[in-house]
Amino acid sequence: MKRIITVILSVLLIMSVSGCESEKKPELKDDIHIFYTSDVHCGLSDNMGFAKLKALVDDDKKEHPYVALVDCGDYLQGGTIGSISKGEQIIHIMNAMNYDVVTIGNHEFDYGMDRLGELMKLAEFEVVACNVEYSGAKTNVFENTPGFVIKDFDGTKVAFIGVLTPESLTSSTPAYFMENDEFVYDFGSGNGGLDLAERVQKTVDEARKQGAHYVVALTHLGTGVTYEPFDAVTLIRNTNGIDAVLDGHAHAEIIGETYQNKDGKDVVLSSVGTKMKNVGELFIGKDGTIETTLISEYDREDEDIKKTIAEEEEHLNQLLNIKVAHTDFDLSITDEADIRISRTREIGLGDLAADAWRTYLGTDIVIVNGGAIRKTIKAGDITYQNVIDVMPFMNSLSSCYATGQQILDSLEFCSRFTEKIHSFDGSAVGEFGGFLQVSGMKYTIDTSIPSSVVVDSDNMFVEITGERRVKDVQVLENGEYVPIDPNKTYTLGGPDYVLAHMGDGNNLFKDCQFIIEAGPTDSDVFAGYLREIGNVDARYAQPEGRITIE
Repeated sequence: MKRIITVILSVLLIMSVSGCESEKKPELKDDIHIFYTSDVHCGLSDNMGFAKLKALVDDDKKEHPYVALVDCGDYLQGGTIGSISKGEQIIHIMNAMNYDVVTIGNHEFDYGMDRLGELMKLAEFEVVACNVEYSGAKTNVFENTPGFVIKDFDGTKVAFIGVLTPESLTSSTPAYFMENDEFVYDFGSGNGGLDLAERVQKTVDEARKQGAHYVVALTHLGTGVTYEPFDAVTLIRNTNGIDAVLDGHAHAEIIGETYQNKDGKDVVLSSVGTKMKNVGELFIGKDGTIETTLISEYDREDEDIKKTIAEEEEHLNQLLNIKVAHTDFDLSITDEADIRISRTREIGLGDLAADAWRTYLGTDIVIVNGGAIRKTIKAGDITYQNVIDVMPFMNSLSSCYATGQQILDSLEFCSRFTEKIHSFDGSAVGEFGGFLQVSGMKYTIDTSIPSSVVVDSDNMFVEITGERRVKDVQVLENGEYVPIDPNKTYTLGGPDYVLAHMGDGNNLFKDCQFIIEAGPTDSDVFAGYLREIGNVDARYAQPEGRITIE
């Protein structure tokens, strides 16, 4: 085969870490080759892409008898093709790719539990998830989902177990996992990671009992302190019997590292990044050694997969032209002179978007950075394409607990460039992509007061040293606006770009406790809201008066 391989790191395990080193394994005619992907996020044609992956796997099958293709989660969401079809087109393409086994990422839940159940039934590959427990009275989506499957390679048995991140309960939409406002799904979030390890250990032990000679964990946990104590390394250290962990969630690129399990034996850990930047390949040698590689390029594409993707994209284009809602007036990001005002002034489209997000998130307040609203919607039928044009970045929505003071500081930071006028000589004045459109709140900017916001060399918020220009900040409570309380904790929603990732330098919320860290995309939620209302209310024809400029 002709491959351009970025780096190869070989990790040798002379014997399986099952604790049964004396057990003789069947003799293999050749190495076992396991190709793995993760966090594809609808990036079917990005980087390596599916067409090159399919060619790579098929070419490998011509030379070697023992080949499998697996995925570690987050394939259904992250692009228009996933959002518009609610994952169905992705499943069709993965079926055509002949995936063998996959597990579930937190973003597989973004279209709701019922939809996930429908998609798993459409899948022609095995779905595994070992750490799910259900205590409800309705339908358990995972009722028929095994914790592991065993693939038999001419007598040598490899078990693939699936491990979901317990953070799915909050990184997706909590309500999806509830019945009567109580959580009925549990992924092992208790006891500082030990509950998760216990469930995984039971699965590993059962796989070994059923004759597995090797155990490969397909995990969607992540690595690093951000993901502790549910990270892949902690799982390795708290279990035994796993030979290799193929991980996702953190979008990390790990060619191959070894960590000791609780018995002091080495376990291989690898992760491929995101959007098909790499494809992983795990080798189980005839002598029991294990190697992992990352592959970033291949010199051939599979024409059938290219055609399949093209057909699905054509179907997508047809879906993009489907009517979502109707508006009798323009929802504009510009003024009458075609000067962009979405980054300096309240706009009706900003009010509509913020209300849509707040309806979905159920938070006290929602903020929308003006730079996230990119295009006017003309009067007439609103299509999916219009929605994507308005919100092309497909940022995930987040929600967190924030104090009134944090919200006040954020408003001050994001209003520091605002001026009394918004245009001069045909050009916009005072623009800032972080300017905040809002829902559940209103405020006034006094432009006669110079901004006293201090930023660092990277334009990140540092402090406010003088008089504030933002005043009369009020929060909607029980249908009435009341003054914001700096000492009170509010629920705040917005794009993860701002809340979690400090977009535009707005770092006020990075240390907040998150309710939803990375939920559905902004455009998907906006489209769903428009479908529900059908016709855009006339109150959005003009700004509602949530932001006053003095």
